[in-house]
Amino acid sequence: MIWGTMQPETVQLPDDLLLPATALPLAAAPRWAGSRLRRRLLWRTGLSMFVFAFLVVGLVILFGSITRPYWGGFVRVPAVVTSQHAYFSRGDHCDLGLQFTMDGHQHTATFDPASTCGGMPKPWTTVTASVDPADPSHVLIVGLDQFQRNRPFIFAFAGAIWLGIAGAFLGNSLSTYRHVRALACSQKWKQLGATVLRRTVYKNTTNLTIGAPGAEGVQQIFQLTYTGSGPWSGRPAVGQVVQLRILANGGQHVLLSGPDSKNAAAGRVFVPNSFELRTLGL
Repeated sequence: MIWGTMQPETVQLPDDLLLPATALPLAAAPRWAGSRLRRRLLWRTGLSMFVFAFLVVGLVILFGSITRPYWGGFVRVPAVVTSQHAYFSRGDHCDLGLQFTMDGHQHTATFDPASTCGGMPKPWTTVTASVDPADPSHVLIVGLDQFQRNRPFIFAFAGAIWLGIAGAFLGNSLSTYRHVRALACSQKWKQLGATVLRRTVYKNTTNLTIGAPGAEGVQQIFQLTYTGSGPWSGRPAVGQVVQLRILANGGQHVLLSGPDSKNAAAGRVFVPNSFELRTLGL
């Protein structure tokens, strides 16, 4: 659709690339308040915050549990090995049955040294047990508890990886929402005609290499990446001329829309250099 009130403008893309365009009247610009895009970005941001918070709380609780032998006031008492039970669970293990007396009461417990039964104390051997006073069933055998005492370090390393992944997802979600909201609030939508030169699709992500007339009529090339259906009803074919409605401020984040559409899609834009253009065969 061509609007009679459109005025000559330019679209600013990364690397100071300016493309001639026409300004869209405010009434024709895609909406932000109440849009599907805004709801989707808010949902994604909220989910990433929940996942990150859940991981932090869960890891703190779990870390406190597995480090209890360090700070829980474990009591050392003599104990008698009453049995050995070999089993397989991601490797060979050996449960050692224990019997001991603490605070005048007799208790039984089991301990897994994360090893085979070979070389473990035989039944009726006396060992030194480190017992949790709050839960006498939680027992370590002194000298055979290296794996249990190393668990906090293994857990801290794995937890840091998971927190890093969740933090990166949260940071990306917050950054995307912040950039898209800043773009949407500027209300400076432009429209330009562009030709699709290349198209690659991976899973739900589409990458378009697009050519558009520059300020002096020379074709300028940029790449546009978006997920989902994007601003058009279908993925544009190579050689197709599309009417691209775009909201950009010179950064990588852009908003996209198609003619007669009141919904926007989020995307990223990249301007290839001469070497990259030769690599693309353009």
